[in-house]
Amino acid sequence: MIQNLKVTYKYTSSAYVANQWLRTLPDLIACDFEAAVKFTPEQIADFKLQLESATTNRQRVTLDALINATALDHPSKVDLTHLQVAWSDHEAFVFILDNRRIHDLILNFLVTTTKRQVWHNATFDFKHIYYHTGKLPIEFEDTQILAKTVLNHVEIHKAKTGLKELAGHKYGQWAISPNYFTKSQMYDKDLLLYAATDACATFWLWNSIKRHVQSEENLKKSTCN
Repeated sequence: MIQNLKVTYKYTSSAYVANQWLRTLPDLIACDFEAAVKFTPEQIADFKLQLESATTNRQRVTLDALINATALDHPSKVDLTHLQVAWSDHEAFVFILDNRRIHDLILNFLVTTTKRQVWHNATFDFKHIYYHTGKLPIEFEDTQILAKTVLNHVEIHKAKTGLKELAGHKYGQWAISPNYFTKSQMYDKDLLLYAATDACATFWLWNSIKRHVQSEENLKKSTCN
C-alpha cells in the first residue's frame, strides 16, 4: 500500500511574521500562487445591470469579460490570495495576501531574493509577478518544462505534465472544488492545505527530476566505460 506524504504548514497574514519566516528559508524553495477574481458579488451584479443597458458592442464585450472572469484570468481582473513556499517535500509556509503590506512584501521578495525558486507552470505565476512589479525572479526553474523535456513522448497521454498527474501517487489526489478559490475562502483550512501541498509537490518533483537525470547520466557513463 502506498503511503501518501503528509504535508504540514504554517500560515500568516502578518507582514511582520512573514518577513521573519522569509529570512529562515534555505537557498532552494518551491513556490506557487493562488488567486481569486477581484470583483465582489455585488460588483458582478452591477456589471450585469450595466450589460442590459449597454449601447455599444465594446461596452458589451468589456462587461461580459468582467462578469465571466475566472481566477485564471488576466491580473487586472484577479487578486493574488496566497503564496505558498516549500523547502521540503512535506513542509511549507502559506502567506495569506489579504492586506497591502504582506502583498507588497511577498512580491518584492520574489523579485529581489537570490534564492533559487522552483515553480510549476511559471507562466501563470510570472504574469502576476511582472504585472505588479515589472520584474521577474532572479533565479528560477520550471518543473513543468523540465518534466516535458524528460517525458517527451509523441502520445499526449504519455507526456502529461500536470502537477497532480506527476505527484498524485505521492500525495494522493489533493485537488479541491473551484468554489474554494474566492476571496471569502482565504482562511479555509482545506484551501490552505491544498496550497501547501502544491508547493511541497513541486519541491518533490524538482528533486525527482534531478534524480532521474542523474541516474541517466550515470547509466551512460557506465555503458561507455
